[in-house]
Amino acid sequence: MRRYWEQHVEKNWPNLWVLPDAALVVGLYMAKLESWTSIGVIAMGSLFVSMMISFYAFLVGPEGKGPNVDVDPGALLAQTISISGAPSLILAGVVFGLSFRSRNVFAGFILIVTGLAFVVGMWVVDTLTQGIDIQFMTLGLEYAPKIFVIAGIGVLVLGAYIAKFAPRSRIRHTSDYEQ
Repeated sequence: MRRYWEQHVEKNWPNLWVLPDAALVVGLYMAKLESWTSIGVIAMGSLFVSMMISFYAFLVGPEGKGPNVDVDPGALLAQTISISGAPSLILAGVVFGLSFRSRNVFAGFILIVTGLAFVVGMWVVDTLTQGIDIQFMTLGLEYAPKIFVIAGIGVLVLGAYIAKFAPRSRIRHTSDYEQ
């Protein structure tokens, strides 16, 4: 890799033979599937938190009396959870399943950040619950933030395990499979 950086390709066209060597080194350090999936987890988790905060703020209304239009809060809550809440938890489980036997600090850090976003965001949503008018309160509106706080703590624990406590990965050789 050092040879590639020391030689300027723009000025030195005959030295293009070092490019395959550089590509090999880059290929060895590419991000793993669980790293990319953890980016999807934080994207879906932040989408869920922002949708829930805006949904509950909509139910509180501009003057604290509720929205000015007819709305079905239970259906909107189910839609919000199914669009981004449940998929982010499923993807967090996929990241854990992909990397529980090998330490991946990046994926673990992203899961920790996602878990913290769930906990803080659902705490904000839970504080907004007190401002919702009684005619818009359904059973799920009270319990959804509490359930996702617990889920956020679970995602945080999975991320901490992947980042800190998972065993280090080791390179397997063909001699490992011989008997």
